[in-house]
Amino acid sequence: MTRALTLPVVLGALLGAAGGWLWWTWWSPAPDGKIFDTPAGPTWYPSPFDQGITSDFGGTATYVVVAFGLAALLGLVGGWVARHHAVPGVLAVLVGTGLAAAAMTWVGESFSAPDPATLVASHQVGDVLPGHLHVAGWTPYLAWPVGAMLAYLVLMVSFPVPSSGDGRVSDAGARPGQPSAAPAPPG
Repeated sequence: MTRALTLPVVLGALLGAAGGWLWWTWWSPAPDGKIFDTPAGPTWYPSPFDQGITSDFGGTATYVVVAFGLAALLGLVGGWVARHHAVPGVLAVLVGTGLAAAAMTWVGESFSAPDPATLVASHQVGDVLPGHLHVAGWTPYLAWPVGAMLAYLVLMVSFPVPSSGDGRVSDAGARPGQPSAAPAPPG
């Protein structure tokens, strides 16, 4: 049972780190932008604006696609190793998805330049700064638990484990024993 609980957690952290690198690789290069003088003061905007905003949305969309695919893999592997311990397995997979989301975000953003909005004060209007890879909002982070739980559910429904009738999961196969050649008892 220990393997069934530790594997999804460790695998989640590893898949998250690999996902962060894949997220950065797929999204890069960062769009350039300029510091503009606005009524609110100097502000960084991507330049050209339309392509920059598209790339900004692309960073979040790429996160969701990569996270959902890797989460499905985590859910399948976690479900397979925990198929005899379903509830602790679900909890282990959920912990793995939390680690994966944190690792993917940390690794992906660590390759990116710092947020240009934080650098505006130390630069002049007209300076060019690279964009920053980030996830907009909190809902894209749900790709990890949703993808993993969907795959976990599909695996558990597709490969049921027979129970022994007393509430415990049996290790016996799903087939009953061979019928006997002896006559049935009277009565």
